[in-house]
Amino acid sequence: MKKQVCIIPFTRDFLLEYTSLDPTPLEIIESVDMMRVLEHGKKVKMIHTKHRTQAVDTKEDLEKVTKIMKKEKLY
Repeated sequence: MKKQVCIIPFTRDFLLEYTSLDPTPLEIIESVDMMRVLEHGKKVKMIHTKHRTQAVDTKEDLEKVTKIMKKEKLY
């Protein structure tokens, strides 16, 4: 099983283009804005990573991630 983690960088020009595109049926049904990009024929690049990720959906998740980050060199 694979997990999707989204870090989505866009250029300014593409963001301006994106906002001019009409919402698409799948974007509306699935509430996934990336569907607008795909349904308008744009390309999306995905890459594999070996980095561990942790969702932050609850206060407990935030506490867990804070502890993880404190162990990181960049923190």
